[in-house]
Amino acid sequence: MSAFTLVFLLILFVPNPAGFIFWIGFNETAREIPLAWVLATAVAIAYIAYTAFGIPTVRQNLFRLNLLKAAGIFSAFTSGMIEEIVFRRMLMDWLHSNDIGIVLQVALSGIAFGMTHFVWAIFGKNWRVGVGAVMPTTALGLLLAVVYIVAGRNVLPAIMAHTLINLFIEPWLILHAVKEKKW
Repeated sequence: MSAFTLVFLLILFVPNPAGFIFWIGFNETAREIPLAWVLATAVAIAYIAYTAFGIPTVRQNLFRLNLLKAAGIFSAFTSGMIEEIVFRRMLMDWLHSNDIGIVLQVALSGIAFGMTHFVWAIFGKNWRVGVGAVMPTTALGLLLAVVYIVAGRNVLPAIMAHTLINLFIEPWLILHAVKEKKW
């Protein structure tokens, strides 16, 4: 999955690196949205804490550094960036360009984001793991969509929050998914 997201990022980046970097929010507006940065940080900390509290495998390994964590670093950056580009920047901007209101943009973005995380059922071969992933990631998607709106549609704070979350919990979520009871 990380290789796929890297290919997608390269397709966006290679033709115009400076334009891509500007497009994802590394521009002058990034300094003008302190509330969005505070909100993004709060969302990241709250979601990491929520996940660590609810999933023993995550809690036990949260600060552990090993080969699995090292492999997860690459995935954290690629998946955090690509998911925010797709679900916030592309989807929400497309909905906005089609005169869909902000509340519906946030709702659809959050729901779509949550539904894609049913993939955890495939990792763990356990539908309960998938359902258990959909609900909290839908809530996370809603919160990251709000961050995107508060940021004036600059996706960088949402990317930062998502990447931070993935850095702390992603490898341990995978471990949890494959350790749970099978279908």
